[in-house]
Amino acid sequence: MSELVQEIAIDQAQNLKARALHRCIHVLDKDASIAFYQKALGMDVVRRKGPEDGSWENIFMANQESGFELELTWNNGRVEPYVNGGRDTHLAFSVADINQARALHEQMGCVCFVNEAMGLYFIEDPDGCWIEILQEKQRNLSQAGTDVLAALRRRRSVRQYGEAPIAQEALDQVIEAGLRSAAGRGIRPWELVVVKNREVLDRLAQCREAGSAMLTGADAAVVVVADPGCDTWIEDCSIVMANMHLEASALGLGSCWIQGRGRTAADGRSTKDFVFDLLGIPGNLELEAILSLGSLTEIPEPRGIEDLWSKVHQGAY
Repeated sequence: MSELVQEIAIDQAQNLKARALHRCIHVLDKDASIAFYQKALGMDVVRRKGPEDGSWENIFMANQESGFELELTWNNGRVEPYVNGGRDTHLAFSVADINQARALHEQMGCVCFVNEAMGLYFIEDPDGCWIEILQEKQRNLSQAGTDVLAALRRRRSVRQYGEAPIAQEALDQVIEAGLRSAAGRGIRPWELVVVKNREVLDRLAQCREAGSAMLTGADAAVVVVADPGCDTWIEDCSIVMANMHLEASALGLGSCWIQGRGRTAADGRSTKDFVFDLLGIPGNLELEAILSLGSLTEIPEPRGIEDLWSKVHQGAY
């Protein structure tokens, strides 16, 4: 590589600002490995993925002390020990623009394996170690998912979204945050309607006279409705909305609370009637709100709360 080409490559690499994500190692007994890392290093399983046939599974472990993850890769039926010092282990980095990164790595001649179907590839360092390169996903923009206060500090209402789609895994985590919400007497009167169809999202953007236009740019929306027979349905649905909004922020997604209850649609109908007619929701339920979701084009600056401490009253008002 000429000195000029090397200088260009260094400049391009500095612009990539790749983010370290996880270290992958292969394991023979996944349960034994999980137990070991839980006991030895205080790590917990944060997510799993693998095919329905159970032929393999990736178990991701982490703790609140670090955003970095350990990926345990288990292959069903494997009995021979892994080397875990060669290609049986790798580091993973994410980049903001995987096409730019790949062009650089192709130029460097270090690309050693490409998986087009999964949208990733590997590069090999001078000592033969493999490094996985992934497109930056929404959940990698923030590592605060296990730190509630950090996620609260980062939370903002986002009304403009990027074109990148939300990963299904991230959307499932947002929904899970809603499903795990506290509810009065454990009744859980709410129902969630997930909308991803582009045409329906565009029509849903007319559900209010103002304040719902961001749905035209959203990648998904979650409509929260409930059985009004429960006297805490409004509070319960509000908790669901808040938890999903917070989880979206923790994952690096943009989201916004669109109030539905008590609002009017652009065509003069109530927002409830508009949404229920569009989505076929039974009329015996009530509408609380809609959470819009999309990728971030930038990470909003956290808001300060210095002037809000005056609202705190110690002992008595």
